[in-house]
Amino acid sequence: MAEGGVPTRLITGAGEEKAEAEMDVDFEFAFDKEAFSDMVLRIEVVGTSRKRHRYNNGEDIIPSYVMMGTPVLQVKTIHVSSMILAARSSFFFKLFSNGKKKSGQRQSTVRLVDSEENAFMELLRFMYNGKLTPTTESTHLVDILMVADKFEVASCIKLCSQRLVGLPMTPESAVRCLDLPCSIPMAADLSEAAKKFLSKRYEKFLSTKFQDELMRIPLAGIVAILSRNHPGVASEESVYDFVLRWADLQYPNSEERHKILSSSLLPLVTVGRIMSSAILIEQSSCMINFSIKREHCRGLLPSGSIHSPPFYCAGHGFFLSALGRTEPFSSFGLLVRKLEGNVPLRGTIDYEMEVMARRSSEFASISRRATTTDIRQAFGCRIPWSEISADDSPFFVDDKLHLQVRMKITPHP
Repeated sequence: MAEGGVPTRLITGAGEEKAEAEMDVDFEFAFDKEAFSDMVLRIEVVGTSRKRHRYNNGEDIIPSYVMMGTPVLQVKTIHVSSMILAARSSFFFKLFSNGKKKSGQRQSTVRLVDSEENAFMELLRFMYNGKLTPTTESTHLVDILMVADKFEVASCIKLCSQRLVGLPMTPESAVRCLDLPCSIPMAADLSEAAKKFLSKRYEKFLSTKFQDELMRIPLAGIVAILSRNHPGVASEESVYDFVLRWADLQYPNSEERHKILSSSLLPLVTVGRIMSSAILIEQSSCMINFSIKREHCRGLLPSGSIHSPPFYCAGHGFFLSALGRTEPFSSFGLLVRKLEGNVPLRGTIDYEMEVMARRSSEFASISRRATTTDIRQAFGCRIPWSEISADDSPFFVDDKLHLQVRMKITPHP
């Protein structure tokens, strides 16, 4: 018998090769019992952070999502058998092999973020009895799986993965499965199952039924939904608007929002794929410059449309639409629209649209107006289609339409 009353046959180094064979070994009686333990595990619980890494501070190997300077919210201690934990976990094998026992030190420290605490306690019990609570629901099971990966408990990773495949998913667990690290053997299968669940659940994601729920789903989930669901041309403007509203809520910082939209979301929207190369925006105060390729303008008749990324003026979001219409006459429209979901703008907008003329290469006004109502409708101008489609059209310089929009917003008291 080894120290703490634990059979020495359990020790396998990292414990990975014999993990499956040891699943029926039950040392539940020894869990947190000083008589059967040789170490005290100090558990420091800190606030959540996004950073995830493992490092060796020279004494304890402390996996953490946080920097060492993060304040500790609470501390727990639990009596453990170093041999049982080392047999199940590569992490604990390394932790208990760094000279502590030779120096007589009987305490080791691990640091957790607060969201990991319950899953970690479940993992500790698993390392003693080889079992998971039968009623564990999918979201908590993902939590245990992530902690098992963090502490390198191979047998628990395998069992959690197998059980997750057979359990119904929830929106929360599905999103979590999209972010599983590649070190988990079944990560790819779980990710694919999560994508199928999300695309099925939100097949009609433009429905008002799901709007509040969707606004809380993180980026990975929105990308999965947009990648699998294509509602058709008639709904593309609504899809575009949904994407802008989601990004506006999730990313208040305009630079971060623009990066997410351009790199991750707009390429998944049909109009976004066109717009990402069709309209370029430069913004200085409330003067915005757009550049639209001739080929994209010509492809809009009879009922096409393309949209710019969002821009902001006086705290309100807008985007530019270029569209072709046949009623009441064939025309090319340039319209500035307010983002849905924003606070209604009650005030006056003075705006002017200018287009660079082919002959002079200078901007000339094509529309000027002041709007003084509760501003919800689009504003802009329409140009006869014949003037846009002509080979010698005066609106294109170097095969691009260069548009400048000046806006001044004066809110009503």
